[in-house]
Amino acid sequence: MNRSGLEVERVKSKDGKTMQPLCMAQHYQMFRIYRRSGVNADEQIILDRASSGDHIIVAHHNQFYSVPVRASDRGRITEVELVQQLLRIMETKADPRTPPVGILTTAKRPAWAKAREELIKNERNRHNLELLERCLCVVCIDDDVLPTTFNNPMKKEDRWIGDRDYANVLHHALHGGGSRHLGANRWFDKTFHAILGKDGMWGLTYEHSAGEAPAIFKAFEELTEKVDSMSPPDENLVPSHLPAPEKLEWCLTEQSLNDIREAMMNFDALVEDLDLCILWFEDYSKDFIKSCRVSPDAYIQLALQLTYFRLHGKLVATYESAGIRRFALGRVDCIRAASPEALAWAKAMCQGDPHGQTSQPNNAVDGSPKRVQFTIYSAERIRELFDLAVQRQTKEMNDNIYGQGIDNHLMGLRYAAKEAGEPIPEIFTDEAYAIVNHFALSTSQVTTKNDVIAGYGPVVPDGYGCAYNVRKNGFIFSVSAFHSDGRTSAVQFAQTLEQSLRDMAAMIKNSKK
Repeated sequence: MNRSGLEVERVKSKDGKTMQPLCMAQHYQMFRIYRRSGVNADEQIILDRASSGDHIIVAHHNQFYSVPVRASDRGRITEVELVQQLLRIMETKADPRTPPVGILTTAKRPAWAKAREELIKNERNRHNLELLERCLCVVCIDDDVLPTTFNNPMKKEDRWIGDRDYANVLHHALHGGGSRHLGANRWFDKTFHAILGKDGMWGLTYEHSAGEAPAIFKAFEELTEKVDSMSPPDENLVPSHLPAPEKLEWCLTEQSLNDIREAMMNFDALVEDLDLCILWFEDYSKDFIKSCRVSPDAYIQLALQLTYFRLHGKLVATYESAGIRRFALGRVDCIRAASPEALAWAKAMCQGDPHGQTSQPNNAVDGSPKRVQFTIYSAERIRELFDLAVQRQTKEMNDNIYGQGIDNHLMGLRYAAKEAGEPIPEIFTDEAYAIVNHFALSTSQVTTKNDVIAGYGPVVPDGYGCAYNVRKNGFIFSVSAFHSDGRTSAVQFAQTLEQSLRDMAAMIKNSKK
């Protein structure tokens, strides 16, 4: 990365005959970007190589240490020397009297911006924040694990790390369990956090404004392969002559202490509200889907539509990230999976479900809707509707990845009008525009070499989040919801999704093609 020498990634071009390069800018920026909080808008700090890259920040016991990774006389330090520095930090004792300053990065951005203004009134604090902004990444050494109260298994045979299920592990990586556990051992404004758990778990958290998952996970998996190939450090290491890590000492006013207390309270409420569940689906894999001449991603997206329809009797605005790195500095556009074709197919699939067709007869006494079951679709007709939905979903996907999506275009028009000082066009104030941008189902495919669990929270209070990893032996789904909504449940969504996937396979096998 320092030499800008990464191999350029390539994908098939639109005609399928040639390969075209992808923009690699995200790969080079992930260790040089910092998100600085602002009252009205955050500021993205992009550091040049001359002002960054000489140190990392290590978090331990809610305290932060600056660890140089370059020596002034010989360049990059060795792996053994880095291990020695980490061991020095791990030998430090926890001090419960020391306020957890890192918790401020969990506050709402305007609140954190004001708290930051209070901090930088002191010269030492300014120095600390400068070290945090200029570091390569944050390494979080957690001296504990989350309790089993964070477990949320679908079934006993799910995969576990000791007595923790993978929902617990994802909670650990996402937020650390709040201020009562490991959540203050973070500095969330920095793009890349490597998280090391006491039980051998390790993962990452990343701040999304710097880049998308493919670039982040590529670096993460290469790092994992590097670590796996390393020999264990010698217990009899020769002491290094490097200076000890610099502990970041803070000078906190009563206002700053109040800011920390308020951030702790708000952060803990958010953590308690997050509902996570992991679905390991291994009945079949992408090979079966491809054998049906269907895109695995289109298939999964329709499974999510069917699942939502079964649970709530309707479809909603659905977001799936579409990578547009075929273009210089391209990030993502939005694949919208909720289509008339998907709705028609979901209704046909649910003709015998409780959430199938409903009607309100005139003679209903109690005012409640009466279920009316319709069995009018043959297996062949359901398959025809499925094929139409697949065609629509595939076209939507291709339109977006080749630069023909609508969402970035509309956003550009909106901000162009704003910058020109013109009134906001009526389309952006119309109720319909608000509805189509209320993404009650936020999804993304995160494909990795290994069985990586990736996830995030819903983007609206009454919504779901669903990240999925398409594997050779099946699929991994990370489902999220908010307990406070009362109508959504991560476990119920995961269970219904499992049944939807099984029903779709049966539909394909039963139809005559």
